[in-house]
Amino acid sequence: MADEAKSEPQNVNGKTKRILFQAMDLIMKNLKENMEHLDLNFKYTQKFVNIVHDGLINSRRFFLLASGRSAFILQCFATRLVHLGAEVYMVTNLASIPAIRKKDILIVLSGSGTTSIVVSLLKNYVNTIKPHAIVCITSHPETMIGRVGDVTIKILGRTKRERDDTNHAALTPEGTQFEAAAFMYLDAIIAELAIKLGKTNEDLLKQHSNST
Repeated sequence: MADEAKSEPQNVNGKTKRILFQAMDLIMKNLKENMEHLDLNFKYTQKFVNIVHDGLINSRRFFLLASGRSAFILQCFATRLVHLGAEVYMVTNLASIPAIRKKDILIVLSGSGTTSIVVSLLKNYVNTIKPHAIVCITSHPETMIGRVGDVTIKILGRTKRERDDTNHAALTPEGTQFEAAAFMYLDAIIAELAIKLGKTNEDLLKQHSNST
């Protein structure tokens, strides 16, 4: 009976909504705020697009660095980069991958900008060799991760670094807002690149391992 009661609609801002729709409302509101923020600061996104476009046409390898749920977001981005013809490596402490070269591109995703394993791996890379470009995506550009980027994209959204004692905290726990916004943003970057490269959906499907 308790679970049934929890699933009953509740009154929020004068409108009756079930919990799951309250959570979706918060995520959608954050996405809208990010669209406005990113539009006002579009020069950074344009630099990001240009870096990836240059990497694709000049056969640069892409190294993607993240941890936890953010790593899943970057893995989705990696898949789409492969569909565009890129050679992509996910950087972890669990896999052996080629050494990064001066002509390669490093993309880092961290909402807090302070994730210890990401900081450690990033320091290892930047202390070994300076790649062609480093792109960092975070909610905290002032952190070490944010500062190391040649281009740093700020995504709005509460991360695990912030406390939220309101009733909204459980609806989008820890980095959910950042992660949802980052996923949408990176998929939109792929759309921008596909059009820029003159790629159709059929072209992308040819690179898909499950295509028939």
